[in-house]
Amino acid sequence: MTTPPINKIQTARRSWNDHTPPPQEQQPPALPPIPPGPLTSASIEDIINRLEHCRPYWPQVHEHRARIRRLLGHLRQLPGETWQDRWALFEGQVGHDALTWRLRIAGGSSKNTKNRDEVEGLNAAMGPLLALDVMRPSHRWIAGQRFAFWKALSRFRDPAHTAELENALVHAKASPAQATSGILTLGRIQAHTGKSIRQLTAEDILDLTTQLPGKLIDVSRSGLTAVWPVLHGLGWIRHDSGTMPTRLRVGPKTVDEMVDYYDITGPCREPLIHYLQVRSAALDYASLCALGRHLAGLFFADIIKHNPDQRSFALTPKQAAGWKARVKVKADGSPRREVYSVFFAVRAFYLDISQWALEDAFWAQWAAPSPITFAETRGYVKHRRATIATMQQRTRELAPVLPRLVEAAEQALRAAEATLADATTAGAGQTIDMDGEAWEVFQSSEHAHVRIRRNGKDRDLSFEEDNAFWTWALIETLRHTGARIEEVLELVHMSIQPYKVPTTGETIPLLHFAPSKTDTERLMVAGPELVHVLYRVLSRVTKDTGGAPLTQRWDSAEKVLSSPLPHLFVRRRGAGPPNVMTTATVSTLLNDLARRAQIKVSGAEVRFTPHDFRRIFATEALASGLPPHIVQVLMGHASLATTQGYAAIYPRDVIRHHRTFIEKRRVIRPTEEYREPTAAEWDEFEAHFVQRKLSLGSCGRAYGTGCQHEHACLRCALLRPDPAQIERLQDIIDNLQERIAEAKQHGWIGDVEGLRVTLNSAELKLAQMYKLQNHHDREVVELGIPRINSRKNDG
Repeated sequence: MTTPPINKIQTARRSWNDHTPPPQEQQPPALPPIPPGPLTSASIEDIINRLEHCRPYWPQVHEHRARIRRLLGHLRQLPGETWQDRWALFEGQVGHDALTWRLRIAGGSSKNTKNRDEVEGLNAAMGPLLALDVMRPSHRWIAGQRFAFWKALSRFRDPAHTAELENALVHAKASPAQATSGILTLGRIQAHTGKSIRQLTAEDILDLTTQLPGKLIDVSRSGLTAVWPVLHGLGWIRHDSGTMPTRLRVGPKTVDEMVDYYDITGPCREPLIHYLQVRSAALDYASLCALGRHLAGLFFADIIKHNPDQRSFALTPKQAAGWKARVKVKADGSPRREVYSVFFAVRAFYLDISQWALEDAFWAQWAAPSPITFAETRGYVKHRRATIATMQQRTRELAPVLPRLVEAAEQALRAAEATLADATTAGAGQTIDMDGEAWEVFQSSEHAHVRIRRNGKDRDLSFEEDNAFWTWALIETLRHTGARIEEVLELVHMSIQPYKVPTTGETIPLLHFAPSKTDTERLMVAGPELVHVLYRVLSRVTKDTGGAPLTQRWDSAEKVLSSPLPHLFVRRRGAGPPNVMTTATVSTLLNDLARRAQIKVSGAEVRFTPHDFRRIFATEALASGLPPHIVQVLMGHASLATTQGYAAIYPRDVIRHHRTFIEKRRVIRPTEEYREPTAAEWDEFEAHFVQRKLSLGSCGRAYGTGCQHEHACLRCALLRPDPAQIERLQDIIDNLQERIAEAKQHGWIGDVEGLRVTLNSAELKLAQMYKLQNHHDREVVELGIPRINSRKNDG
């Protein structure tokens, strides 16, 4: 059995400070053929007699004799010289499902009350057969089963070394869950290879990760990240890496592989490949994959499927109409949302070939009329408007409840930190009180996770605190920067750079974002809140070693692995090495928090995605008066139109007319206006800020603008509440509640609705006041500002 070839992972330098050489990804060497087990050719009676050796680890093995005999009897009817030959054929017949093979042995088409005991008993009967190495199932088949005997199999084959490894995992301070998962995973590998735990090699373990798709194995949850360094330290496995290597991923596909994936043959294959190769020079890998899917998969593969004799790109009106009708609907009958993207790709394909044919004779033979007319693409404008309207409506719904999500994240972090601190102070074996209930604290080792249990329930407090911290850190970073999630995950130790203002000499921190979607790096001012968050993140990732660990981030879109860098958003699973968070992990953390916070809009629970914070950031920046072109730079957009599409409350007409007004003023503005303001003008300027003072705080509207909300300050998002006015606002809330009760009593339904809107806004302002008051009461920590030593110019 050999390992199938795997494309070598490509690496790319994705950051401005990435000067390390790209890592060399090594493929696991091909495994030598595994010799057959001693019982693979034995008779059924010989195997039954050997079952007594399994009794110490399968005390009920005598109850499974009949089932084992029935299973072997079924396999004996299949062709083959050994039990392994017959099993390979049987596995190919029943597939990898956990139930199908048992129904084939027990008889029947489904599990019912008559055969339930027999079907369930076959699971346990398989254990002694695998332990005795009668046959060796594939990794794929083992992954589909729910066996509970893997640790017993390992102890049966080599009890001494299994016990030695279990003790070594305890001394290595691996969590009990990770240690148990690792032993179970090694048991699966032993069943497949026929080896004992001491005979396993690094190649055997890596073979498991390459043979199974990502959906069937999670390297961190499998416990391999915990057992690998222990096996390496014991000297049982030999490998250049002392930690579990990153799962071998398939790198970028070539253009030939993209086209061949859709089984496109014939004379049209070559020009399709050549076209994608030409276009690839101006596209990133994700865009190239989308173009290949649209042209090769959704277009020409469908044409060939319905017209097998198609030899060119020239389509009859009937063929074109049939394809356009089919591509608008998915296989499940739902409408295809990206249909206009497919239309644009196909139309561009035909127009490009027609243009290239004027310069290159190769394309002349493939030039043909486009099946997509210009009129058929005009519906995209309406489609795009509907998409933007949907995004803006979502932003309008989520922006008002974002403070509640932020507050929920802070409360969850404070609660998790307090509970973990109480359990740590109490110590293992003691009890702590949680919501009036007594929970017992237990910890397997000094550095293992702190856990509590009560009435069979088990909670990992260390894991809960870790989740709460990273959820809070991600929310704060996303909402203060408006960055793409890929940019946040690529932040490194050196991303915060000091900048000295030339006019004042003041040093301010700047946050550097590495090139991402637009391949343009950018800088933005890091406010005190953001600096505080990143400082806590940096303190957390450096607390164990004193420095940020070097990690590699896998870009799932570009299929590249970064060079080792000191990333900030990294987590450690058990005793394994730290890894950069994935976008899936971020989404899971955000959704879990929103679910627990029970945030609802119009009666429905809402979910936040990382990109929602980006849209809210752009909307609030524009609403606060920041010029659109400045927001464009902060967002990293290549086009101002993209930035305007993000704004959910800023009218496009205002932007357009304001930009036109500015351009005209720059042309006709007299030079006399470039002067010092007069005393009257300066008084008018100061009077604007005097008029901002309100009973509950101050108004944050821009200079030169009037109140757009008819002085309904409680409902206005620009009101900056003053924590000193908490009692005054509480009196207003009490009065509103009384007025609502009075309106209900007299049947003034219209007043009730308006008063409720005001009451909800007042309660949000009160929550902001309490939050600001809590921040003011906290001890201020001076972080210091990094400075660069000035050097004299030698020239």
